[in-house]
Amino acid sequence: MVQMPGTVKSARALLLVVGAGNIVAALWLMTAAVTLQTGAMGQLIIGLLLLAALPFGSLAAAAIVIAAKFTTGGHRVRIGAVVVGTLVIAGSLIITSTAISAKLHDGAWGIGVTAGALVVVLSTRRDTRDWFDRPRR
Repeated sequence: MVQMPGTVKSARALLLVVGAGNIVAALWLMTAAVTLQTGAMGQLIIGLLLLAALPFGSLAAAAIVIAAKFTTGGHRVRIGAVVVGTLVIAGSLIITSTAISAKLHDGAWGIGVTAGALVVVLSTRRDTRDWFDRPRR
């Protein structure tokens, strides 16, 4: 049995961390929606909070499923990891660029940019490509 290279293991671990972080963000938004006091605009705010949780949940599911496929997956799994990393970078940059987020989180979203960039870099390395292009049984 061929052992998974270190860069592939690292990319897989980062995808799992990204997935866990997105689960936490989605749960945080859903909890905020559930505990919100409804008033004149309450139902609209609840809907917006739940809508905001959707991309986090979707990205979490994608990251975890792709990480689970690292042992048996082929070229498309590697491309999926690159796409997830790129989406994490884009989402983190969008959130970081808003003035409200910058004041609330003091640049904590920069961690997402770093994690996404590492997933992309590790997934495009030569040994990672060789791992996913190896012949399957």
